[in-house]
Amino acid sequence: MKSKDKDISVKKDLLGSEEPDKSSLPDKRQSRLEKAIHMLNKITHRVSMVILFFMMSLTVVDVVGRYFFNNPITGAVELTSLSMAIIIFFSLGMTQIKEDHISINFLTVKLPMKVEESLNVVTSFVIIILLSLTSWQLIVYAQRFGNQTSGDLGIPMNYFAYLAAIGMFFYTLTILLNMINSFTKVVQKNES
Repeated sequence: MKSKDKDISVKKDLLGSEEPDKSSLPDKRQSRLEKAIHMLNKITHRVSMVILFFMMSLTVVDVVGRYFFNNPITGAVELTSLSMAIIIFFSLGMTQIKEDHISINFLTVKLPMKVEESLNVVTSFVIIILLSLTSWQLIVYAQRFGNQTSGDLGIPMNYFAYLAAIGMFFYTLTILLNMINSFTKVVQKNES
């Protein structure tokens, strides 16, 4: 049981606490930054959960309508596809906060803590650059859509690209928080 508690405390320490009130960052400005990033990602994650429920309900009603009444919902597949884009991009940040992304660290865990955190800083920096470029390109992509609409329902497509860019931006902020936490661990003095 003690090993499980230790594993949980180590896991929470890696990116900061899951509760923004218990910040692992030393500076009050960083604590506010951490709270803001947690709040933004929590909001988008909750929106994605509501959309997932809507998508599930729509699919059930569509299947029941198709098989029992021979009357499917027009645009159900289209709405499901567009909803999936929002669900994915709005959940990325919270997935990073909860450390649910797949990570392969069998080599880096054997390194000293400062070296491991230095590698986290470098990889986080590269990821921030790539995610920033992705956010920017999603905005450019949304602008290229212009007045293009979806096939059956005529929903403007650019809104979904803008929402994806927002989700990607919040994910980028989460990686920035991860980089700040790792950098703080690299520069702080050993207390042992």
